Amino acid sequence: MNNLDERPAIPADPSSLDIKKFIAYLKGNRNEQEEMNIPASISNSMADRIQSLCPIKVLSKVTYTTGDRLEVVVESDEKEASGWVTNELIRGDELASISSISIHLHQLFAKPKVAYSLLDDHSIKVEEFIKDKITTQMAASENKSFLYGDGVSRPKGILTYEVSIGDTAPKTIQGIIGGNIGEISDYSKIVALMELLPSKYLSGATWIMSRNAASHIRTIKDETTRKFLWQNSIAHGVPDTLLGYPVVICDDMPKVSEDKDDQCIPVLFANLYEGYQIAEKPTITILKDPYNSKPFVEFYATKRVGGDVVNFDAIKALVLTK
Repeated sequence: MNNLDERPAIPADPSSLDIKKFIAYLKGNRNEQEEMNIPASISNSMADRIQSLCPIKVLSKVTYTTGDRLEVVVESDEKEASGWVTNELIRGDELASISSISIHLHQLFAKPKVAYSLLDDHSIKVEEFIKDKITTQMAASENKSFLYGDGVSRPKGILTYEVSIGDTAPKTIQGIIGGNIGEISDYSKIVALMELLPSKYLSGATWIMSRNAASHIRTIKDETTRKFLWQNSIAHGVPDTLLGYPVVICDDMPKVSEDKDDQCIPVLFANLYEGYQIAEKPTITILKDPYNSKPFVEFYATKRVGGDVVNFDAIKALVLTK
């Protein structure tokens, strides 16, 4: 009979060891001068959590990359991108002309502060506490940047592009005038906005608006049937619908009453999976700073993320003017 002590040792789970090192790093009293990569199992769950808290990211296409930029191939609508080969057609002829868009990744940071007493409390999972703080802060910054980012130090935001009324112009989002700032009440404008989106994008189309805009649109009725355009969901987790398409509430979208400029865009009708591309690196790094925020310990977490509109035809905007 084999002695139990002679059995080969079971290798330790690398991910478990990484988590133990991570916890030791968070709780350690020594001066940590080097950044640490957050273990993949934790950073992956953080990425999922950030996405769930970021409405624009939920709807958009997200691609992970190890580089500092992502090259996205964009096909022109002037010609069909597919077709049938015939005796008169040589392969490659009459296909779509293509170009590319470079989406540069920018550094996003979060700086949660933690009391020393929490790090010393063995009953608290400090890694979970810090993870939640980082994800909440990063999600808020990401969502705003996907709408308002300048494209220089952060992702390029959807609402920073010019809106063209009527005919579309290159690198502009097509829209309609929905009325004056302060009110959305015209049934025909909501229907017209929906009809702007090409049929090929309708299967993934969503209304995107703030709660403020939703409160206005909820009261609009079909002029013929006198039924509300807005239909409340009857099941948890299922979105409300407007004219049959799901509504996503995004509080970073402008309010109907906001008039900082001559116009505001409180509502988008879009297929963001086709229209907006997000690129990011899968790793999140963290640096412990026990000195500059006494009596707290500050954790400086960073990740790299970028984003830009890649298909303007898949995004339509409702514009309110003065």
